[in-house]
Amino acid sequence: MATFTWTLQGASPTTIDSDDIIQFAGATFNSPITVNSYNDSTHVESSVGADDSSGNTPNNVKFISQSGGGGGDSQADWGDGTEDIDAITNGEATLKINFAHTSAVATTNAIFYAYDGTTPATAPTDIDVRAFEVGDTNFTEAEGSGSALSLNDNSASTSHDYFIGVSCSPASVGEKTAFAFRMELTYS
Repeated sequence: MATFTWTLQGASPTTIDSDDIIQFAGATFNSPITVNSYNDSTHVESSVGADDSSGNTPNNVKFISQSGGGGGDSQADWGDGTEDIDAITNGEATLKINFAHTSAVATTNAIFYAYDGTTPATAPTDIDVRAFEVGDTNFTEAEGSGSALSLNDNSASTSHDYFIGVSCSPASVGEKTAFAFRMELTYS
């Protein structure tokens, strides 16, 4: 049997349940992000609106530039100033997504992206979503399945971990709730 477990990393990881929301916010839970600015905090919001990640010191990765770093690398701030994203460690990434199977399987064609919450090919409206896998040198605008972030293949195992940095920015005023994240892969 195959299972996915999503966690928002931090001092203590917060498991993201199927009815939870990954909330990208200003400085604190539920605070707005200024148009064309990126998240200053990331949280897990429960189905009843509570901050499930409160007290866990969740990781936040904030997009800074697409190609302003050394050698044209993308830059982000994950708590200790602007750095090239290839300097981030697994434990500093926003998300850890684990794919587990009762039998040892190899994974291929793994992708991660944001979409409108209904149609995988449709990008979210008025949201700039940037993502990278730890080890990448540049962000991907992971908006819709046609622009997905490609993830590394994994050899046969019963457990596969993916470490992903994610940052979001609103392109217009107003709460942005009509979008979702999705991960797909093939295994054998």
